[in-house]
Amino acid sequence: MRNFLIKLFETREEPFDIELFSFWHILYLVLIIGSIITAGVLLRRSTPEKKMRVLAFLSTALVVIYLGDFFIQPLFRDGEMNVDKLPFHICTLMCPVSAFVQFNKKFERFREPVAFLSIVAPLMYLTYPGTAIGSVSPFCYEIIQTFLFHGVLLAWGYLNIALGVVKPVFKHCYRALIGIVMVAAWAFLGNCIYGVPYNYTDADPHFDWFFLTGSTFPFVPKALMPFAVITAVFLMVLIIYGLYFLVMHIAAKKAAPAEEKETVEV
Repeated sequence: MRNFLIKLFETREEPFDIELFSFWHILYLVLIIGSIITAGVLLRRSTPEKKMRVLAFLSTALVVIYLGDFFIQPLFRDGEMNVDKLPFHICTLMCPVSAFVQFNKKFERFREPVAFLSIVAPLMYLTYPGTAIGSVSPFCYEIIQTFLFHGVLLAWGYLNIALGVVKPVFKHCYRALIGIVMVAAWAFLGNCIYGVPYNYTDADPHFDWFFLTGSTFPFVPKALMPFAVITAVFLMVLIIYGLYFLVMHIAAKKAAPAEEKETVEV
């Protein structure tokens, strides 16, 4: 049984490698984004109860995918676990946070900023999936799990807005900024506890949760990295807000002539 599971979940390097913007990377993007948009179109006229059931299902699936991975990791990592997958990155942190928002009414007030961060964070990762590219087969568990996790998180965030569960208000964008700063503070704590965040050498064990230490992007001064990350993520949030209101404006303009025509015919 154990040998079968090890073979099933092992990380393979054939028959194809998954490289940045290769056919396989683009295929994953098309499948994920295409499925999410299709789901939004099919569910747009559903009842509020059905929409909430779909969001609850996605939130539950996200938790199962995330927690289940910690049980599977030792099977393909020689008995070890990937500490980097602890919830100190913004994507992994959004997993429990989105579950609280989805299932606890006390956290319902935070649905808008959490939904936006649940769009921005996985979208940025899926565009540049640094931990899922290289000489690794796109068909092995490690790659499938990574893309599936980020895809489900993106679906939860997007469908909250596309299905009208969240009705964005631009002046509320500061809430997302507060959330980003809180993520940065939490990630800083993780970097301090589990690694050597600012005085490390290549031989020291260190992590770079939320990319705050500068080890992932060495061309940015370490002291500026937290501000650069917070600014970049918040700008992405503002872009998503802008796209939402642009789509709503275009939809309103298209609906207006139809309403005028109907009035004239009456």
